[in-house]
Amino acid sequence: MKDCKNIPFSCDIPVRYRVDVCVVGAGPAGCAAATCAAEQGAKVMLIESTAMSGGMSTAARVPMFMPFATGGKLLCEGYGRRILSGLKDMSAEIGYDCVDGINAEHLRFLYEELLRSAGVKLLYYSTLAATVTESGTIRQAVFTAPSGFFAVEAKIFIDATGDGTLAVRSGARYESGAENGEVMPSTLCPVWAGVDVETYLAGGCYSHNDEKMPELLEAAFRSGELPQEDYHHTGVFSISPNIMVGNISHVFDINAADEESLTAGICKNRKLLRAYEKFYRRHIPGFSKAEIVGSGSILGVRESRRIIGDYQLTKEDYRARKHFEDEIGEYNFPADLHPPRPGKQEILEHKRIFRKEGYAPGETYGIPYRVMLPKNLNNVLTCGRCVSADRYVHASIRVIPACYITGQAAGIAAALASDRGILPRELPFDDLRARIPFPGPWQN
Repeated sequence: MKDCKNIPFSCDIPVRYRVDVCVVGAGPAGCAAATCAAEQGAKVMLIESTAMSGGMSTAARVPMFMPFATGGKLLCEGYGRRILSGLKDMSAEIGYDCVDGINAEHLRFLYEELLRSAGVKLLYYSTLAATVTESGTIRQAVFTAPSGFFAVEAKIFIDATGDGTLAVRSGARYESGAENGEVMPSTLCPVWAGVDVETYLAGGCYSHNDEKMPELLEAAFRSGELPQEDYHHTGVFSISPNIMVGNISHVFDINAADEESLTAGICKNRKLLRAYEKFYRRHIPGFSKAEIVGSGSILGVRESRRIIGDYQLTKEDYRARKHFEDEIGEYNFPADLHPPRPGKQEILEHKRIFRKEGYAPGETYGIPYRVMLPKNLNNVLTCGRCVSADRYVHASIRVIPACYITGQAAGIAAALASDRGILPRELPFDDLRARIPFPGPWQN
């Protein structure tokens, strides 16, 4: 057989679904977008490659929410409030308040319940393969699934893939990482059972922000007990009386748009977790009888593509606490740029910048609608990790509460545009503003 670099391939692909709004990716932003679009009366389909809703917040086992409120007001009002209230009710059922620490089983169930009650057509095990695009307008999106290829036709598409995959496959321009190509590291989050949480909390050894942990880490690096000199150690978070989820450790130089890189990263991180399990059992109070009983089913990716939109949110906007006439929400988390290389000086510089650039209670920056409109696409909105922002602001807006904000707005905008037979860019902003729940009072 003759070797060849490319093979011809063609087939007839059935258009299996026709909807008003097709959301690709069921992470926090995608779930918010699909739910809110359906609640506006649109016929909505949400398509996800894994077997659960939640993305980084469930499949990757991210252990905790970043701030969702400031100065007594809830920033992710609307969809975010329903998520937080639902988690609080589920926590009360087991007699343990774990709203800040993410119980992934609770959260993915809650996502699905909101999708079901809104009437969203949800489809798992289906991966985006291609799009049929004409002059910047997506006509159909093609997916591959256990049953074979199928296509979805929609008036409006929402890219909630986190990596901007739908937009890029359709011709959108994007940025990725720093100018030199460096990206933030990724993490495979472990689930710990058998933890004596009270002893752990009394032990004073939690993360790189206390006095004890950095000394233990340094000794372990020198002895070879831990094979990678990574001082950026966020620690573990409680989700039940004896179960904790960790945000450790880092794997570097991962390209989230490359399956070989992702595979190598998750295998390396799984090996690192074996070393950290032994380290915690030997040195961390409350962990002498603990063990890792699970980890994320996908790698926790912090950074990949950022789609170029009609407006790019910038570091200058963040520092100026800038707000906008077309504002769909506001947020306040400091730019959490994890160092792209391990080392003591790297984490010290990270901590210095993180603390220096933080906001006072009540301060926020605005999120303009235009960051969700890919510059050279017509019937597409982005939300979540791939909205239009420079690398600095991306490190703030990438987290879960901000994803609820952009997802909610994208879903409402898509439903309105679909109903009126116009493009998202043509939607009068005052009409969108009238439907968006803006920050309201909150007391956790």
